[in-house]
Amino acid sequence: MTSSIAADLLTLPDGRVISYAVYGNRDSVRTIFYHHGFPSSHEEGLICHDAAQQHGLRVISVDRPGIAASTYQPQRQLLDWPADLLALADNLKVDRFAVLGVSGGAPYVLACWYRIPRSRCVGLGIICGLFPTNLGLSGMLLSTRALFWTAQWSPWIVGRLMDFGIRSTARSTEKLKTLEQALGELVKFRPKKDVDAWENASHNLREALVGGLRGAFQNGPDGAGWEARVYGSDWGFNLDELTIEPGRMVIWHGGKDVNVPVAMATKAAKLLRNAELRISEDHAHMSIIAAKTDEAIQTLGRMIDTA
Repeated sequence: MTSSIAADLLTLPDGRVISYAVYGNRDSVRTIFYHHGFPSSHEEGLICHDAAQQHGLRVISVDRPGIAASTYQPQRQLLDWPADLLALADNLKVDRFAVLGVSGGAPYVLACWYRIPRSRCVGLGIICGLFPTNLGLSGMLLSTRALFWTAQWSPWIVGRLMDFGIRSTARSTEKLKTLEQALGELVKFRPKKDVDAWENASHNLREALVGGLRGAFQNGPDGAGWEARVYGSDWGFNLDELTIEPGRMVIWHGGKDVNVPVAMATKAAKLLRNAELRISEDHAHMSIIAAKTDEAIQTLGRMIDTA
């Protein structure tokens, strides 16, 4: 299994195209919709493949507008997303499902929980997730804080700045090794747990992160630039407006995360009444993905089975 699996395409009612890939057990009706991080794309879903296959689940990793082959959607808001996901679920005849958001995928799964009925969306998991920026950015990498701030004024600039650093490698299959090496250099400046996670990463984890990054800029920088703006904008709902039954929402977070500080997750969990926050004090951003993906897949599978 490799991340070079061909993406499938769905034409939405408004004529836009959405791209997605299927991992794990393709024949299973137990379905998790995977929401990739930032900047990334459907290929990141490879992270879940082995666990999903082992536990008998199908993971559908979906590209948001402007990412990979999904059509760019000008001026989109966070709450525009659930309708797209539900259209895909309907097309694939998925009645009940869970959603999993990793890092920058967290806002989108929360939007799904807010908008999609519990008869359809029955469970939610978040790993190292981003929450509303008004909860505070203290402890977050300065470069990330600057990116969110700049995107409010010019997502065009943000997209092109990110694209500039990986332009040639992101669009060349032959240069994937170069992109992997570049990612490895960036990881060296992260907490030791993330450095160790990268150096000891499985083939699937590395391929997922590299392929995901390549797909984010496959058709240019506009999608990624607008994503950054969405994160720092008004989400259209407050976290304390979400109704959560016990056992239906689990958040995994690392105590040493500098991409999304644990203080942000702690504040969010207090607002998300009945959500379970599982903090691993020794883990950081990448390391908790490597350590907790299997647990997340199993947990969401149980949510589906008991809905």
